[in-house]
Amino acid sequence: MTTPLNRRRFLQAGLAAGVLAPLLSACNLDPAAKDAKNSVRFSSYGDPTKLGLRSKLADQYTSSHPDVKMVFEGTATAEYWDKLATQMAGGNAPDVINIDIARIGQYGAAGALQSLEKYIPDTIDTKPFDKNLLSQGQLKGEQFGIPVAMGAYSMGYDVTVLDKLGLEHPKETWTWSDFATLANEIRQKSGKKIYGAEDPSGDTASLQIFLRGKGEDLYRDGALAFTEASLTEWFEYWAALRATGGTIPADIAAQAKYGDWPTSPLVKKQAALAHIHTPNLKGGFQDLTKNTIDITLPPRNTKDGKCGTFPAPSSYLSLNAKSQRADDAAGFINWFANGEEAAKTLRLISGPPASAAGRDVLLKGSDLSASEKQVLAYTDLALKNAFAPPQASPAASTAVGDLLLKTSQDIAFGKISIKQGVPKFIADAGKTLDGK
Repeated sequence: MTTPLNRRRFLQAGLAAGVLAPLLSACNLDPAAKDAKNSVRFSSYGDPTKLGLRSKLADQYTSSHPDVKMVFEGTATAEYWDKLATQMAGGNAPDVINIDIARIGQYGAAGALQSLEKYIPDTIDTKPFDKNLLSQGQLKGEQFGIPVAMGAYSMGYDVTVLDKLGLEHPKETWTWSDFATLANEIRQKSGKKIYGAEDPSGDTASLQIFLRGKGEDLYRDGALAFTEASLTEWFEYWAALRATGGTIPADIAAQAKYGDWPTSPLVKKQAALAHIHTPNLKGGFQDLTKNTIDITLPPRNTKDGKCGTFPAPSSYLSLNAKSQRADDAAGFINWFANGEEAAKTLRLISGPPASAAGRDVLLKGSDLSASEKQVLAYTDLALKNAFAPPQASPAASTAVGDLLLKTSQDIAFGKISIKQGVPKFIADAGKTLDGK
């Protein structure tokens, strides 16, 4: 039996938050929605720049497909999810829905999205997409979303610093042992003026890369999927580097927030090595320093071991299960994801195009910046070295991330030993994941 979709159900599923009554009223009065009765409605989220480009694409599609009228509904990210949940509950959601990886499974399972299988391959061409990207938009083996763009974890390094110190650049098959050697050499050859690396010991994304190289993972079926021994090894690795200056000390690390580019030790020239998610290379890191930054694969446990990185879709395009213009909407999704015009307009605004066809379009152009070329080259390298992506993170993963950060800081400041901190984290994280 199918459970009716309603606003309360979406709230309980964690798909919306806040006060929805004002939003529902606003949706009912939305002139764009009223004018779009016989049009394909396309909703998206993001900052003004991103929304402007996607609105432009909707216009471009209408120009080249005069039989299809597109109506773009752009919303700031902070307001988008509440609005979408309200539209879904009210039965007036857009035809083409821009959705993220955290919600596609929930909306798909709730019956709010329709399977795209009947449109593949005749209307939607999925051949240009890596299977590890496509799989993250699937539910029970059926495709419910087409990835728009992608990112991947990489290890960034300051080319200017390494060249000045006469040090070799990291190899693609370097190991965590090689990383430690290079980090310590940076500290020593700089006359102890610069540290080797950031301290990512409290970063769940970095821990995940390390664990995947050991055949483990952060989560599996909603629970922690690694051993106390692996977490102990992780903390001991960074503690050893902290003692030699191979990584930044606790006080500097406490001021550097993961994902906050201006406070990154790499940007502040405090360290020469740091992890970078590829969509953040140009605007996030390279634009904030005059030094040249390059990226390569993260270290492995052994030279012939697996690389832990994997492609992560920035978002997907999905079809509303109640769409009355699904055929036209599916055509737009393919044009947006694989088309030449779309690739040239969006470039790397959300990361490299998820479609190899889109990336090829950009590579054939002559106006790519050095950072854009680096990211596109690394993307292909990462895809060749990646293996099956991890399961989706559970809802409590943010809270678990906070626990890992606190544990790492307490260890770095000497407030707790690794022997004490590891079992405490495992126990506290387990309770958090169990909702206790």
